[in-house]
Amino acid sequence: MRLVIVVGLDLSLASTGVAVVRAGHVFLHRVDAAADDDALQSWRRIKSTASRTLGHVPAGALVVLEGPSWGSRFGKPDERHAQRWIVRGTLLERGHEVVVVSPRTRAKYAADDGNAKKRAVLASMRARHPGLTIRDHNVADALALAAMGARSFGSPIDGEPSKQQTEAMGAVSWPTNEGSAS
Repeated sequence: MRLVIVVGLDLSLASTGVAVVRAGHVFLHRVDAAADDDALQSWRRIKSTASRTLGHVPAGALVVLEGPSWGSRFGKPDERHAQRWIVRGTLLERGHEVVVVSPRTRAKYAADDGNAKKRAVLASMRARHPGLTIRDHNVADALALAAMGARSFGSPIDGEPSKQQTEAMGAVSWPTNEGSAS
């Protein structure tokens, strides 16, 4: 039986959340970025944050990446898409299986409500994982994504699933032993 490693990534231009699950143990990280004033600084920030985020992804891990929020019009969506593609493309080149989960599906899994706001997701994840220090909503989102990935492997880190969590899991195309997801 191979060692299951799952990484949840909630990418952000300001503070990316990273959750690594290895053999049932959870490790949480936050990758902060400096503010930028112009296009060149923005590009450098995107590359730097992507590089530092990728440094937390162990070889052979299943990576569960939060997908785009198609309704977002603010917060530099173009730059967020660039960052997502740099990270996703690099992970695929390195041979990782990458599963993309929509923000609504992540919220439904984390807080039993696909319309749950960031505070509700943070509160729910803190309640479900009282032994972990979950610094902010970015890390909470990453933990929810990693928990989904661990459950997909049959190694849940968050107990019995609720009806909403089961529905959220069913909305995702998980990899099988025969192939990979991208």
